[in-house]
Amino acid sequence: MNKVFFFILLIFIGFVLLGVFYVWERATAVQLTLVLSKKEKKLDILQNQVEHIRLEYLTLTSIIRIEKIAKEQLNMRYPSTKEIRYIRME
Repeated sequence: MNKVFFFILLIFIGFVLLGVFYVWERATAVQLTLVLSKKEKKLDILQNQVEHIRLEYLTLTSIIRIEKIAKEQLNMRYPSTKEIRYIRME
């Protein structure tokens, strides 16, 4: 009788441990899914910021914009053919 009771107790403890392990594994999976979701949202935000900065960079470095600033604010102009000097490199 003691051996049968001990055997049943071991089986019960085994099922309890399997249940605890399953619940722990599922809780960990849910937690990791939430972390992944937050990281993906952060990645989307950062990618949008990068795209915005890239657009701003392209706007600020536009040749047309730079020429306009040079002419209007710095009073620059293209040199005439008489003002161009060539230097021979040897």
